[in-house]
Amino acid sequence: MSTYFIGDVHGCYKHLQTILDHVCFNPKVDTLHFTGDLIARGPNSLEVLRLVYAFKKSASIVLGNHELHLLKTYFGINSRKRKDYFDAIFNAPDLEELINWLRHQPMLFIDENKKILMTHAGISPNWNINNTKKYAQEIEEILVSDHYFLLFKKSIHDNVSDTYQIHNNKLKQIQENINVFTRMRYIYLNGQLDLKYKGAPKDAPKNIYPWFSLNKLVDPTYNIIFGHWASLGEIEIPDGIYGLDSGCCWGGALTLLRWEDKKIVCIPCDPST
Repeated sequence: MSTYFIGDVHGCYKHLQTILDHVCFNPKVDTLHFTGDLIARGPNSLEVLRLVYAFKKSASIVLGNHELHLLKTYFGINSRKRKDYFDAIFNAPDLEELINWLRHQPMLFIDENKKILMTHAGISPNWNINNTKKYAQEIEEILVSDHYFLLFKKSIHDNVSDTYQIHNNKLKQIQENINVFTRMRYIYLNGQLDLKYKGAPKDAPKNIYPWFSLNKLVDPTYNIIFGHWASLGEIEIPDGIYGLDSGCCWGGALTLLRWEDKKIVCIPCDPST
């Protein structure tokens, strides 16, 4: 019985199958957890969604920025773009079933026994464990409600805010929290996100820092697992923090962590397959 964590798959279905076969994943006894961004960029997003969905309780995901982008596109908030590789999903007979499933997936995974926290991009150094749980729950509750669109709007009308009992200042904070969970890489010393620079830390501007390099408020007995950052490179990450995105869709690798012995498995990826 093993517990596996896998970094960003991005529609690379064949490579996901390869790595699961390599570790002899058995959904009857093993559990599998994904850091988000199952979809987009790679060629087989629909197949990846269906595979993970079929695992039922044996697998879990946290939502990444690309899952949110898919939901925004489905709800008509974003326009469809060919580069997203979403056509197969939108043309699928099980589209609504998959969308409904995604809407009910969490922003945050917690295993209290193993002391693991997992989000797509990480956890703000300014958040403690209670903040982190609260902020994730706020987003999740709106996403499954009839007011899901609030998560993606820059502002809201008073009649909507009165109905849902949320105000623009609170909405802005919730949207900023979404960025922490799904888009964060670098932060300033005051905790503000820098969402412009996406490259390796060795080339980063001097006034921004990888989020995990600053002292954090989260209980140090918790381990943090994240994806999202394929350009992270060989930088040393503090003990107890695991970055699993190794750029499969860019020709890098797909990375798996087996928790029981902390073994890392990487398989090389060909982005054309």
